[in-house]
Amino acid sequence: MTETITKFGPAEFQAEADVSRETLANLIKYASLLIEWQDRLNLVGPSTLPDLWWRHMWDSAQVLRHIAEPQGKTWADFGTGAGFPGIVLALMGVGEVHLVEKSPKKCLFLRAVAAGTGAPIIIHEKRAEELRLPPIDIILSRACAPLRRLLDMTYPFFEKTTEAYFHKGQNLEAELSETTKSWKMETETFPSLTDDRGRILRVRGLRRV
Repeated sequence: MTETITKFGPAEFQAEADVSRETLANLIKYASLLIEWQDRLNLVGPSTLPDLWWRHMWDSAQVLRHIAEPQGKTWADFGTGAGFPGIVLALMGVGEVHLVEKSPKKCLFLRAVAAGTGAPIIIHEKRAEELRLPPIDIILSRACAPLRRLLDMTYPFFEKTTEAYFHKGQNLEAELSETTKSWKMETETFPSLTDDRGRILRVRGLRRV
């Protein structure tokens, strides 16, 4: 079961993520915009709003613990929705982040966040099949699609050194098993810091069978 951490707020996030006051101020502005737009667009599950900083902000930021040199890279977040994890990481200074989201309404929100926070993001209001991106170092996706679909979606953007980090749930082993007939890849999993059933899946060397 996902743990409820109602006392985890901006101060606790700053302590865990070691971000500057300026970065934290922009993350607080992002959180405020999300709450303001939530009623209109249902950006995140309503039950998660009391734990926004734990369930979404820290859940997004935790991936940085598994990347040796995250700064200065080019990132792509597929099915970003309300901007998790891409906007959080962009505001934390990882580099240029491309957000891929087919929903026009959610892209309107993403543009409002970019304008309000100065986040270095590029928004692509497209399906993955229609995308044209520069070479991508890090691919992200959080609660977007089953693994087999994610691999189909992101494969065109894998270079030799590209890594992908996918937030996955308790069905990860079954999803991995389902991919073996179609894909070869190097994988490593890390326990989620925010959900005792969750995992962060790292994928390298993706290639078709």
